[in-house]
Amino acid sequence: MVIKKSTQAPEKVKNDEVRALGFIIFLLFPILTVISISGYGFIIWMIQAFGGVIAH
Repeated sequence: MVIKKSTQAPEKVKNDEVRALGFIIFLLFPILTVISISGYGFIIWMIQAFGGVIAH
């Protein structure tokens, strides 16, 4: 197994990792959360539109 060492400066690597983490936390997770909740709501809406409201 060959391990490649980074040719970039450690500070550059750290900055890249912090930016990637910020992207994941502040953009990717919220977008995926909104998409998944919206998708779930859309599925429930379509079930009720074609199958009627579920009786208690």
